[in-house]
Amino acid sequence: MASDEKINEVAMDPRRAEILQIATKLFLDKGFSGTSMADLSEAIGIKKASFYHHFRSKDELFISCVITGYAPALDALRALKSAEDLSHEDRLRHAIDVLYDITVNSDAGRLSPVIAEVSRKMPELSQRFYAEYIAVQRQTLEAIVEDGIAVGSFKRPDYDLLYHIVFGPIVTLSLSKEMFAEMPGLEQMFPVARLKEGHKDIVIDALRL
Repeated sequence: MASDEKINEVAMDPRRAEILQIATKLFLDKGFSGTSMADLSEAIGIKKASFYHHFRSKDELFISCVITGYAPALDALRALKSAEDLSHEDRLRHAIDVLYDITVNSDAGRLSPVIAEVSRKMPELSQRFYAEYIAVQRQTLEAIVEDGIAVGSFKRPDYDLLYHIVFGPIVTLSLSKEMFAEMPGLEQMFPVARLKEGHKDIVIDALRL
């Protein structure tokens, strides 16, 4: 099933959306291995047998949590690609805002350590996450930059390097916040708003002619 079909399915089925939201929080609290089907059934409020009416397995449920959780970010990035009321620099700045919001501030983004936990044992997760989110995200970012190049706002970058400059600090920040989540002064250790603004300036400066 394509990702757009999954998104539409969730939109049409509030119960399925509720299950994904509850399951995401449980995976965040206990990890994938530490979350049992009994845990999920109890938290969702359904019998284990009824659970399989919605999802065939815990693996399928986790994949759906990830893919569906990241879907709003893709919608926002696609909208920015064609936002003619914004300059190309502002489109790129807003795109980086979207990436911070989903990767650092959302429950879906906070699943990154759990995704890393299970990706080797669940190749389908890695394949779908790359195909349905990472690849689309990269293509959309490249389209925004290419539009800027076409009108003389940006110079042509080494895209492999650009992707690392854009995505690397965001993912590192998300993982670091999860790693040190129980330490006092977390917001002082990782001042997200200030880091984000500086990050945007670095990316724009690297692309300006």
